Amino acid sequence: MGYYDSENHTDECQHCGEPLTGRQERYCSPACRQAVFRDSRKPRKPREWKPCPLCGEPFEVTHPLKKFCDYEDEAERHCQDAQDDLEEAEAIAAVEREEAVCAHCGEPAGWSGRGRPRRFCSNRCKTADYRKRKAA
Repeated sequence: MGYYDSENHTDECQHCGEPLTGRQERYCSPACRQAVFRDSRKPRKPREWKPCPLCGEPFEVTHPLKKFCDYEDEAERHCQDAQDDLEEAEAIAAVEREEAVCAHCGEPAGWSGRGRPRRFCSNRCKTADYRKRKAA
């Protein structure tokens, strides 16, 4: 005799599809049971559509950070080309950040991987450049 009706008993977890063992009736673990409960408590958002800034066609927003049409599914050829151009520009900008040179001595300035690239390789060069600009 189980907690659930016999018609609700299955051989697979109703959340992840794993096979059930022993006395398990619906879910393979408490984590799956909890996940189903949380999903049932979430308010359902209506589908949100917004225009793609590259091609102007509306696309479904599935994530708050999504900006453009889906490359594979929805995008027209010219939108795909524009997305490729944007990716290429981002790659070029990343290379420029990594290869930044000091504005004073011309040595590699270095980049920590976050934020904008450094203008100077050291505080010494920064101070020297400041003094040179003030003297002029």
